[in-house]
Amino acid sequence: MNLCRSQRWAAVLLVLIGGGLIWGCSGRKQVPFGLRDAGQDSGEPATGVEEEAPELPVGERYGPDQVEVRVAESTLVLKVGYALAALQLNLDGREPVDALVVSADPQEIRLQAAYPRGLDVSSRAIDSFLVPAHCVEPTASIRQLSSSLVAARVEHRCETGKRNNLWLVTIEAQPRVRERITVLPPNEQSSVDIEIELAVEDRDADGYEDVVANLSIGKTAISLAWLNRPGGFARDVSQPEASLQELADAAWESLGANPSRANTGALAVLDAFVALCRESGAARVGLSGAQGLQCQRSPATARAASVAISAAIRRGSFVRALELQRWWQNPALEPSPEERNLVQVAWRKAKANAVATWRAIDSEVGPASLYFRDADTLVIDGRAPRQVQLSSGIKTPLSKAELVPAIRDPSGRFAVRSVRATCAGFEAEVGPIRGKQSHRAPIERRSSKAPCRTPIDRPATVFEWAVLGWAPQGLVAASGDLLRVVPLNQFAKPAGRPINLSTTSPLPAPVRGARITADGSRYVIPHPEGIVVRDWRNGGAGLWLRPADWERVPGDLRSVAISPDGRKIALQKGSEIRLLSW
Repeated sequence: MNLCRSQRWAAVLLVLIGGGLIWGCSGRKQVPFGLRDAGQDSGEPATGVEEEAPELPVGERYGPDQVEVRVAESTLVLKVGYALAALQLNLDGREPVDALVVSADPQEIRLQAAYPRGLDVSSRAIDSFLVPAHCVEPTASIRQLSSSLVAARVEHRCETGKRNNLWLVTIEAQPRVRERITVLPPNEQSSVDIEIELAVEDRDADGYEDVVANLSIGKTAISLAWLNRPGGFARDVSQPEASLQELADAAWESLGANPSRANTGALAVLDAFVALCRESGAARVGLSGAQGLQCQRSPATARAASVAISAAIRRGSFVRALELQRWWQNPALEPSPEERNLVQVAWRKAKANAVATWRAIDSEVGPASLYFRDADTLVIDGRAPRQVQLSSGIKTPLSKAELVPAIRDPSGRFAVRSVRATCAGFEAEVGPIRGKQSHRAPIERRSSKAPCRTPIDRPATVFEWAVLGWAPQGLVAASGDLLRVVPLNQFAKPAGRPINLSTTSPLPAPVRGARITADGSRYVIPHPEGIVVRDWRNGGAGLWLRPADWERVPGDLRSVAISPDGRKIALQKGSEIRLLSW
């Protein structure tokens, strides 16, 4: 009897113990190996409310000329420069506490660790960076992000705006810089405000703290993340493209119903790409001393460009559309056939500013150079040079001696023979009117970021850089919306760097050329789907001209010229030479 009773109690006891073990295991959180269990103590009541994390310390800032920094009961005396900020914390796990110190001199910013040793303080350099000469008045702040990371920020006032540098530093006996992020001041291509804040969170839900840089680029929010891996922090390379793609897709979807909203979203993507990506050539956010993130190809930005171009065409901002279309010249922004078609359809459907008509006046199988001798006389310099009287249609052959180059200098000694695309960039080939010698004047240098893999030396197309004319100041050249002067001396040699003109710049005049009027007020910009006449005295506005039967004339635009009064255009499309008027 006693034996049976004992066996029954043993069985009950085993069931209770087993049930307790099962309950205990089900209430525990699963955590990565090596971390403590985050579950509650079974002896404490489950309230369901998490305790707030204690507020992490923020360092002290110092005023100018501070050369002494208090560390525990000792003092660090800086040998060079002055202190900007310091944060006291235990680095080596021993008492007394240590400190991280940011200091500056006119040429350099330094980050160092300070360790009290009795009455003395020893220091160890962690990192430093040089300060551009035009950046002054540094300020700094330093704060603890987590139990293992500290963020230090240094801000300078520079010529075009503020410059920020942020250090991400480990808390350990010998602190290391995990990352240094730089935000450069505005430049010609990027003028939006950029703000950045560092935070720590478990981004990939693996139980380890990751680092997030929350960027505000204008009104666009983009987060860059560094994931905590066994070998150290690794940046999540899906950003910024994933965020840009989301914004670009939203702009694409809203283009039909709300073009204004679509345009705003698309331009935000373009601004973010310029600010972040090395491929833009004007990046303002850099990591570890390198300027810009390596984004490589960005389908999102190519899509955003197509939306912005289409929106500009729809509202009649044709010069702006040409400016935006230059984005596609960047190898990182190759548009898809769908995106090219969107823009092509927008150009074809663009509402013309005036009713344009055209008529055939001649034909030329090969490329011809066109220019107006006067309002009623067009010169066709092709295989058989000739002039056409527009009012009567009479054609008169011209000898080589009778040909006068359209683009020639004020003295009448030199002429522009062609524009060449080379590995150096785009260059104007210039030489004496009566001579075979020639030399070249650079119009646009090739970017060092776009190496010339295959040597080239070819004529520039009508849609690339072209010399419109020659003014006393030098050559007047244009490419799409860009207009610039290439200074030349009396011997037609380069006399300085090219100067970009804005709509508020004085007009270079008088100008001798084929694609610009003598007073410089109007010039013609060719486009595969029509012609843009830019009126410089009317704020640089563009007049869009596209005859109704434009597509019926086969071939591409090969040459174009504008009449002296700016009211007629001669062009070669395919093998036909036509006169366009409006």
